[in-house]
Amino acid sequence: MAKHHDTGYKELFSHPEFVQQLIEGFVSSEIAELMDFTTLKNHSGNYITPLFEERLEDLVWSVEARWEGVSQRVFLYILLELQSSVDQRMPIRLLHYVACFYDRENARKTALRRAS
Repeated sequence: MAKHHDTGYKELFSHPEFVQQLIEGFVSSEIAELMDFTTLKNHSGNYITPLFEERLEDLVWSVEARWEGVSQRVFLYILLELQSSVDQRMPIRLLHYVACFYDRENARKTALRRAS
């Protein structure tokens, strides 16, 4: 269940300019310079996971990145979760969150193909 602190951070980073500042503050300038921040697109959503049976509201953005003449959209999964203690299962939870995101993306793309 999201705490009020988590909700505040999620609201803050629902704005592309703050996402850009977050990335520029945490990655090397060489990596940040590969990204075209004018192409930031929000993919965040809510869903129920079968493993944890909880509602997730994570921040997922995509951005066009250009490297060696090739441009590609990459996903930025931003998990902001304040905890009062160490969760030894966090690596498994992160893997599960990302897998749920890609499962949802795959279902969305499949539905678009069927509709066209």
